[in-house]
Amino acid sequence: MTIQFDPQVKAGDILTSVSIFLSAVALIVSLAKDRATRVADQANKVRLAAATTLVKLDRWQNVQDSFYDELQPEFVALSQDLKKKYDVVAVRDRFWIKGVQARARIQKQVSDEQLATGYVDLLTHFPAARGRVSSAFTSAEILAKKAASDFMTKSEQAIFQFEGKESTYHTASLGNAFRQEAYASASKLHNEVDKEFESVRRYLFAVIALPDDELVNTSRSKK
Repeated sequence: MTIQFDPQVKAGDILTSVSIFLSAVALIVSLAKDRATRVADQANKVRLAAATTLVKLDRWQNVQDSFYDELQPEFVALSQDLKKKYDVVAVRDRFWIKGVQARARIQKQVSDEQLATGYVDLLTHFPAARGRVSSAFTSAEILAKKAASDFMTKSEQAIFQFEGKESTYHTASLGNAFRQEAYASASKLHNEVDKEFESVRRYLFAVIALPDDELVNTSRSKK
């Protein structure tokens, strides 16, 4: 028995085949667009989280710098206190109280604004950043704590330099000594933190600049 094929192709069959083909193409295009939209949305979430972390880095640094600005009125008050009653030990004690209180307020502000943990959202969308960012914040916090401690110690030494010098003492003398130590400590801390944050900032800017697909693929890495 011989099977014979009809060599004549009907117009309806052609239209049906074309219709199926076009539907398949439309489906593929639609799926591609949906995927591109999902990838773009995910990439933008990572970029937003990275940008937020950059802002947190700058804000954390500014808050730490404000420790020295906050003490400026105390420099004047303590200088005047020493002039009124020449007791360097009492002034030293009040200075430490004011310094510790100012440092506590700084720490509370960092906590209230969630500055040291502001990268949590970034880690949710981009786990690969965990090591770099958390390490930078930890190191910067150590630097800030040491800077405050060194400043307090050197300022105490500056106070005791006026012991036994009541006859030649002027209020500007102690005030200027405070300000000199504050400026040196603040400048050193700012530069040290800048160096600590530099690589993280470059890394985050590089993350933001990645193409959508590469950014999403990289975000899945936990290293």
